[in-house]
Amino acid sequence: MTFDQQKTLVLIDGSSFLYRAYYGTRPLHTSKGTPVNAVYGFCRMIKKLIDTIGSEHIVLVWDSKGKTTRHEMYEDYKATRQAPPSDLFTQKEYIMQFADLIGLKQVAQSGIEADDLLFSLAKEWPNDGSVIVVTTDKDMGQMLSTRVIMYDAFKELFFDEAAFEQKMGFSVHKLPFYFALLGDSSDNIPGVKGIGEKGATDLVQQFDSLETLYANLDAVTSKRSRTALEANKENAYLSLKLFLLQYHPTGLQHDDLLFNRSNWSQARPLFQELEFKSFLTSMESSTSLAEKQAVLAKYTYQAVTQLEQLQAVVAEIEQAGQCALDTETVGLNPLVDDAVGISICTRIGHAYYIPFGHQTGEQQISREAVVATLKPVLEDARYAKYLHNAKFDELVLSRLGIEMRGLKLDTMIVAYLLTKEWQRVGLKWLSLHFFNEPMLDFDDMVTKQKRANFSYVPLQEATLYAAADAHQTFKLVGVLEPMLAAEPTLKKLYVIIERPMIHVLYLMERRGILLDQEVLATVKIEAVKRLAALEAEILVYAGEKYAQINLNSPKQIEQLLFHHLQLPPQKKSAKGTGHSTDQEVLTTLAELHPIAGLILQHRELSKLLSTYIEALPTYINPHTHAIHTTFSQIATATGRLASSQPNVQNIPTENSLYGLAIRSAFKARPGYAFISADYSQIELRVLAHMSGDSALVAAFTGDHDIHAQTAAYLYTVPLTTVTNEQRQLGKRINFSVLYGLTPYGLSKDLHIPLKQAKQYIDEYFKLYAGVSSWMDKIVHDAQISGYVETLYGRRRYIPELHEKNRTLFDAARRIAINTPVQGTAADIMKLGMLRLQHAFEQQNLDAHMLLQIHDELIIEVRTEQLLRTQGLVRHELENVVAWSVPLKVTLRSGATWADVTK
Repeated sequence: MTFDQQKTLVLIDGSSFLYRAYYGTRPLHTSKGTPVNAVYGFCRMIKKLIDTIGSEHIVLVWDSKGKTTRHEMYEDYKATRQAPPSDLFTQKEYIMQFADLIGLKQVAQSGIEADDLLFSLAKEWPNDGSVIVVTTDKDMGQMLSTRVIMYDAFKELFFDEAAFEQKMGFSVHKLPFYFALLGDSSDNIPGVKGIGEKGATDLVQQFDSLETLYANLDAVTSKRSRTALEANKENAYLSLKLFLLQYHPTGLQHDDLLFNRSNWSQARPLFQELEFKSFLTSMESSTSLAEKQAVLAKYTYQAVTQLEQLQAVVAEIEQAGQCALDTETVGLNPLVDDAVGISICTRIGHAYYIPFGHQTGEQQISREAVVATLKPVLEDARYAKYLHNAKFDELVLSRLGIEMRGLKLDTMIVAYLLTKEWQRVGLKWLSLHFFNEPMLDFDDMVTKQKRANFSYVPLQEATLYAAADAHQTFKLVGVLEPMLAAEPTLKKLYVIIERPMIHVLYLMERRGILLDQEVLATVKIEAVKRLAALEAEILVYAGEKYAQINLNSPKQIEQLLFHHLQLPPQKKSAKGTGHSTDQEVLTTLAELHPIAGLILQHRELSKLLSTYIEALPTYINPHTHAIHTTFSQIATATGRLASSQPNVQNIPTENSLYGLAIRSAFKARPGYAFISADYSQIELRVLAHMSGDSALVAAFTGDHDIHAQTAAYLYTVPLTTVTNEQRQLGKRINFSVLYGLTPYGLSKDLHIPLKQAKQYIDEYFKLYAGVSSWMDKIVHDAQISGYVETLYGRRRYIPELHEKNRTLFDAARRIAINTPVQGTAADIMKLGMLRLQHAFEQQNLDAHMLLQIHDELIIEVRTEQLLRTQGLVRHELENVVAWSVPLKVTLRSGATWADVTK
């Protein structure tokens, strides 16, 4: 529908909106545990409403506190209504604050209900205008007319007179008559006891009004209805009176109801407080280029295009003893894309951009002169360096021939450690969060201007963009450094582990790993053949009707399995629009029909083909002929490293179809060999040390098979007689408990009855009682502090531990139990990597870490140094910590990754 923005009044039923937002939005909390789901849902619905209707006149109408005029008519009015949820009142305060900030007119009058105010405001609106009442309250339908319509913002549906009559079966003016008969239990309006929806509808269709009905009771054919009407006449007329909307002059003028949508940005401080990152990101992206440039205009950003100017910048760095710096490239791959400039900042309010690779025809210093001038100061560790995502810039500088030293603060890593919203550590986000200053982004400079890359950006624009990066990084240091100093444990974590890890990962990424394309080409031929064979087998069961089926379409698979083959559906799809055909469902159905197992195999092989076999060669660097994955220190909440472009941590294992074949394509350089160093059961060892459980500690100190020990206890058999199948179950249960799996989850995982799964877990905690006590304590402490932490002080905030929703609480409990264990294991692996790098350098070994796959390292070493390096690797990794249980490392060596895969 389209509306005249100047002549349309939008009236929002505040209570209706509030409750729909509360119950229609999943539970959300800030990092401090403040519930905000209703606020978030309300703001989102308001935003959508503004975008959908776009009127210049919008009013938010609230019920008044205390008794109203209807209580004077009927003392028990709303007497049975339950109190609203306890966490809704505080959220309403935030919502009213939000409305004030964006300039949304709020109306409430003492003793007057919102329904009557909505009616009154609509009545006072000029007759040549339109009114849209945003509500889901059915009794508000009596307002509908040729100029008044209703709108359900949740379902995004408009409702006019015609739609009402089609749905209800009678005209709008009869609605009070209908409710006088039906009553309303939510408001404790009695109506006529004994008459339901159908009876009320029949009577309203037969008679024009309540008066007409009572004047012609003999015409009511249903004896039961007639008796009910006779016995409840007083209640019927009382109910009619209660339902009729009442006019109360508001005293508001046309201009009092104006709304300016440009005021939306005024809610930014509230969105920051409530951690509504999606709204803040949307605000940033919608901020115009002119607005961003206006923010930056208060600072002095200077392009350095003369050698004398550059020398002065170097002198400034030397005098200040510090600088923030950033590099600009033509793309996002630091090992492929060329650098075009470097930005420097030594003090707040002033920053420089040093271009040397722009294709704009403007004067620049040569690349060689820039490198020669900056190299001494950037390689001198005496001068503190501040960067945001330092590893990227180290790689860029390395290709220029500069080995940067003296990194003091990586603001991205520090923000990740300090902020509760660990996912939001981008420079532009932090600038907005801490300084309320939007920054220019890449799209402003390149994409929106239809430029090929950053080298084509004119220097004046490029300087504003690039110098701001260094400047805002320098400003962030002033905020984040004191915050880090106030958290000694986190500062130690940064100084001892995270900061030195930046350089180790830089070395790993720079070296890369070789990939044999011929091996993958052979694997591809075999995989394509196998896919064709699987498709042929599937079609045998599917029949000719499905000869053209797309096996990658969940919808078509759903039709095949549940309609054509009549297999029993297991659960709804994620969107709730059909039946799921996910891995869990297909695994269950495979026990009933072979086609499900074949489809599973087809899916796995299709994914291997597209994600790895065909994709991996595209990541080969044309300069080095190796694959250089990117390792991230900030991508997980537990502190684990994550890999991307490509994700080497997801390369299939030996148990996966074609897993070994794919891994065999990763090969050592000529004259080198691979070493795989794998921490054995490190998370269970961490659990043993952290919990102090005597049985678990004894198993590891005695070098026993922990999985066999668990199985022996559960099956009540001697340790020496445990079968491999029993050991596998012991292993599954050990790790299931470690990840906080419930009896229900374990029963699904092991395909066993719920009762048996519960028995297994109960027996497990009898054997390892210390683990159970530790888990309870971890959750209890986290409910008080708001977070869990690793042995090295890494924190993860879990506000959902206060959730009343059992599903959400159970998920939070699993996170609380697993995070300290997985996070501590990740910290140990990082410490081990730091020790290894130091040892390699100290002993002058030609050995290089290439990949980290959580508990495993892949190292490349000169063949003649293999044995010596293996001994060193074992010593360094097994002696990272002196604990109540020993760390154990399994070593393997070979020419390919497949050779060292267990």
